[in-house]
Amino acid sequence: MKIRFMTFVFGALAIASSLSAPASAATGEASLYDRLGGYDAVSAVVDDFAAKLFDDPVVGARFFGMGEDSREGFRQKNKNLVCAATGGPCKIISRSATQTHTGLGIKASEFSIVAQHLVDTLNKFKVPQKEHDELMAIIGSLRPDIVEVEDE
Repeated sequence: MKIRFMTFVFGALAIASSLSAPASAATGEASLYDRLGGYDAVSAVVDDFAAKLFDDPVVGARFFGMGEDSREGFRQKNKNLVCAATGGPCKIISRSATQTHTGLGIKASEFSIVAQHLVDTLNKFKVPQKEHDELMAIIGSLRPDIVEVEDE
């Protein structure tokens, strides 16, 4: 159940993958996946991002008791999800964001923490602003499917 919480960032990308691919196809522009640098770049970003989540004093509690093998599985699953969601060749099997997160009581503040870690990671890797904004727009569009508790 704790693992499911963090898959929202990338698991939900699988659902939103159609948001980036058609725009690229219509303009003749390379896919977001290609513009991000392909699999090696996606892999590096996910590894850094996941480390931030595991170490965070708030959302990291959602990973309590997760062993290294499970953490590696989490990272690999999310690499595949980001790859596919941004127009890359990876295949995924995923439930919807709503199915994945219903009942977890995810707070708006937790969503914001996770999103900020992604921003920090994208900045660390000097992801160009256009690609940064496209990826964050996908994430932001999923908030209603993930957040169950608006903080007071």
